[in-house]
Formats: sequence, C-alpha cells, structure tokens
Amino acid sequence: MTSAIDGISFTGGGRFVLIAGPCAIENRGMALDTAIVLKDVCQRLGIPLVFKASFDKANRTSGTSPRGVGMEEGLAILREVKETLGLPILTDVHETWQCEPVAAVADILQIPAFLSRQTDLLQAAARTGRMVNVKKGQFMAPWDMQGVVGKIRETGNNGILLTERGTSFGYGRLVVDMSSLVEMRRFGCPIVFDATHAVQKPSSQQGITGGNRAMVPHLMRAALAVGVDGLFIEVHPDPDKAISDAANQLRLADIETILRQAVLIDDTVKQSICTCTGPSEQPEAPAAKAEDNTLSSIRLLLTDVDGVLTDGGMYYANSGDELKRFNVKDGMGLQLLQQAGIRTGIITSETTPLMERRATKIGVDHLAQGRREGGKLKAAQEICRAEGLTLQQTAYIGDDVNCTDLLQEVGYAACPADAVAAIKSLPGMHILTRKGGKGCVRELCELIINSQHV
Repeated sequence: MTSAIDGISFTGGGRFVLIAGPCAIENRGMALDTAIVLKDVCQRLGIPLVFKASFDKANRTSGTSPRGVGMEEGLAILREVKETLGLPILTDVHETWQCEPVAAVADILQIPAFLSRQTDLLQAAARTGRMVNVKKGQFMAPWDMQGVVGKIRETGNNGILLTERGTSFGYGRLVVDMSSLVEMRRFGCPIVFDATHAVQKPSSQQGITGGNRAMVPHLMRAALAVGVDGLFIEVHPDPDKAISDAANQLRLADIETILRQAVLIDDTVKQSICTCTGPSEQPEAPAAKAEDNTLSSIRLLLTDVDGVLTDGGMYYANSGDELKRFNVKDGMGLQLLQQAGIRTGIITSETTPLMERRATKIGVDHLAQGRREGGKLKAAQEICRAEGLTLQQTAYIGDDVNCTDLLQEVGYAACPADAVAAIKSLPGMHILTRKGGKGCVRELCELIINSQHV
C-alpha cells in the first residue's frame, strides 16, 4: 500500500497532485466534458491529475436537496472517465457496504469530513487496498488525525492522504489554520489542501450551504506556500447552476489561470526546500515522539545493498572480480540526508572490498558487512546503541526475506517497487515507486527530508 497510483506519486517532493472535478455527478455529459478540459489543462501545465466527483451527496443540509445520480449510474460514469481518458478516480463513501463496489472503480476512496472518526468506515475503506483520503472534520484539531491514521494503519494499509478543509468558526463559517498542514505532516502521510470546501459557509442560505469562490485562489496560494502534496478543487462548467456547492465551486473556464499561479508558487517553494543545507535553515518543527511510527521521527536510515542500492545483478570480470552497478542518485540522496542531520548506514550479508570503497566514497556513517542469519537486526541494534538512538527512530529499506527481521522492528520499513512479495506484504510496509538500483533509496531520502522540514 503506497502513496502512488498509476504512476502518480503524492510523495517525493515533485509537482503537487491535483484532485479536481465537479462536486456531484449530475449527468454523464457534464462529468466527461469537465474531465476532458481538466486533463488537457493539466497535461499542458505538467500537473498530475486525479478526477473526482461524488455519486451521492449524502450529507446535504436539507433532505429535499438533490443528491446526484446514485451509486450504480455514478460508478458507471466514473468507470467511463477512467477507461476513456486514463485518469485515476477519487470518490467518497458514506457507508461500509459501499467500499468494496466503489473500490472496483475508484483508485482513492474518500472519507467525508463529517465521518472522519468513524472507525468501521475508515477500516472498511482501508481493507479494500485502495488509497484512502480522509477529510479532517471541521470539528477536529489537526493532532486528532493521528488517531485516524492509526485506525487505517491497523489494517496494514499505508496509502493514506490527509486533507485540510477548514475548521468551524462559530455558526455558518469556516476558517483555515495553515499550521494545521504542518501539524498533520508529522504523521508521515501526504497532505492535501481542499481549497473550495474551505470557503464554505455552512447552512447560510436558508437550508443551503453558501460560500465565496473568490477566496479560493488566495487560500490555495497560501497552502502552497506552506507546502502541500496535493490540491483538492471542485470545478463546474456553470457553478451557479450546480446541484451542490454552487457558491464555492470554481468555474471550469477559470481553472487554467488559477493553476498557472499554483505552479509558479509550488516551484518556488519546493526549489527553496531542496536547496536548504541543513535543519538550521528550516522553521523549528514540533518535537516528535520516538514511538510515533512516522517519517518525522526518523533520525537514522539504514539500507541493504543487493536489490536496493543495486539492481540485484552480479557481474564478474575475467579476473574473477565481482562488479556491481550503483545509482549515483542514491549516493547523493544519502549525502543530502546527512546534511539534514540524519545518520546513515549500510547493512549487507556480503563482505567485499567493493562495498567498502562505495561506502567510503558516499561517506555513510556506518557499514556492517557479512551480516547473515539474523545478523542484520543485530547490526542495526549495535548502530543504534552507538548513535544513542532506538530502532523506532530508524528507517530501513530492504528487498528480500533476509531483511524480514529488521524490517519488522524498525520505526519505518520500506522496500523497492520490485521487492519480493513476502516483503511487500509485511504489515506497515511502505512500497516505494522506484525499483532497486533505480533510485529507490533517493526516493526514501527525499521523503524523510520533506517530513522533517516541510
């Protein structure tokens, strides 16, 4: 279970992912037309797109308000969008029985804000194996989302998105505390900002929710300046005639101009983060507990060699010397991690002068060779004692069964995209999007750096 779908990753510090579409599916034509325009704009701007729309608006203010086309017709329309345009799909679920049939179509199951603490619904969605996007309840503090994350992770699903959509401020108004985006990042999940629901004015128009779409671009730019992995925006060809959230959905005709502004801010913020040389240049972040199983608590990264730092191939010269192919991006990632104040180490079951030379060149803090039959876990324990750290403050990336013991004990376990099935199926495993020897270690390094400083 990862934070990536169909080649779109919410992690790694790249371009933000856009989750966009109409609030409700009103008819097939409108949904398809909106998706076509969004895809065209996003392709030209280089923005990964997930199409969203609801088949049932089950939380309308009034019982007489229209709710949409229903699950059967709605899923058929969403499937057509997915298959015709090749777009990943997000839609929301309101009851546990909906999760399995919705997961047959949707790539991401969304938990509405009003239901964000419903344990059975959270876990039913997680057990489908799909990514789960949880809207933070308007009544919840950002740190309350740690319990939500824990409920989902209990199922073994780590594909979690957390979305900020505003907090109740008296009657009929929401406000956005941008520090919430930083607070929720401590739980090790990608963070999304819902710019259109954040401007809602609940029940302000005689039984209908109002809003102020003019404020959407301003809040969106503020969230991008803080640093987010995704933006959630509802758009409609003619918002004033929409059956739901008419006052806060953006006009489809305006979306390209708004997204061009978003790209400029996103580039500026993420470039500044990447060029920082150490934690002293970053805002002071709240202290994380060592027992929190999140990237933000990691102080040591350990990695395997064959199948992780290399592609698993072994090459032999005529002289009999063994050769391995390393990825220079992984080496740079480990060096950037050290600059950010994170210790590094390599643990391998082999013993070769080649590995000593590689470890010396990239400057890792620890190298433990010849660690077989449980020796990797023991080596990690020794390194932790030397550093004054715990295994819960340690991340480890391994790809095969001889890494199992250590992967089960560390605070953050990760594996390459081409790891063996037995490793991928371990509880709590984070499956990276890149393969061994293809930059998977660099990917994990960037995830750790971003969790520490964003």
